[in-house]
Amino acid sequence: MEKTLLSDWFDYFRRKLISEFNLDIKKSENYQPDISPLIYCCIQHKRIAPRKRAILLSNSFKESKMASSEEWRSLRAKIESGDDINGYMSKKVNDWQSIDYLLGSCNITHFHLYKNQDGGTREWLIFGIFTKEHFYALKIGNHNDLYNADALVSITASSWPDLDIFRVRSASETVNSTFDSRFFKKVANDPRLQYNMISPVVFTDHEGQQRELDNHQNTALTNLTLNNIDIGRIPIMVYIAYANEANYLIDLDARLYDEHRAKRMSLTVNDKRGEYTIEIHRRCSLKKIYRIPRRRITCSLYEKFK
Repeated sequence: MEKTLLSDWFDYFRRKLISEFNLDIKKSENYQPDISPLIYCCIQHKRIAPRKRAILLSNSFKESKMASSEEWRSLRAKIESGDDINGYMSKKVNDWQSIDYLLGSCNITHFHLYKNQDGGTREWLIFGIFTKEHFYALKIGNHNDLYNADALVSITASSWPDLDIFRVRSASETVNSTFDSRFFKKVANDPRLQYNMISPVVFTDHEGQQRELDNHQNTALTNLTLNNIDIGRIPIMVYIAYANEANYLIDLDARLYDEHRAKRMSLTVNDKRGEYTIEIHRRCSLKKIYRIPRRRITCSLYEKFK
């Protein structure tokens, strides 16, 4: 039996990378077809899924002189209407191997107040938290604030103390260290040092009390080896999506072969409809439609889980 469902799945994402990000992975070093869904989802993991969101402002955000600027009013309208604002993100947003450490460790997104044709530009940055329905705007700051994660977390805790964006608890008696922004900066800028934060972030809240931030990871990172080639660190959410869908397609391939004894099949993915169309090639070709699994995260519906 020739397994074609997986190979068509790989090719679908290879073509999406070209059409959406102008990225031809066939030209990359150590190219292998299997990697295309992983690369696509690593990029989407850092990007903001376009959808209408209500915006809530912290007091710290309101106090910024740029909060009344025309640039913010324009950007706010784009977020509320569900426009694509990824053009305001860092120029590294489409570099699938770069890690946004503030996002990965504290679930806090940053993007620029200004942009040009190449992406976000100038010093002013907007910090906040995106959910499916809301954008919680924390602060308008600069690049130094990328490393002041404790201050950004404290703004969140003081602005929305009853909101389960993070779980916050009183610091345990064993806590004897405080957040070190210089160390955070060193780790954030050196991929060799990046790690998952097992111990909760310690910060001082708006009432001056020492607190611990629990369950703060947007995602963990995992080291990946694919076909005996070291890929490096990727978000574990991406790996789970890849494994879920690849295993489903392998099982579906085997079931269809057992049922129809077809040696050749082709797969078409329709992510907008959430469906696979499978053509079974034989004397009289047969088409079957299957729903892409929705209970578990998959690469084909990755954005819908964000």
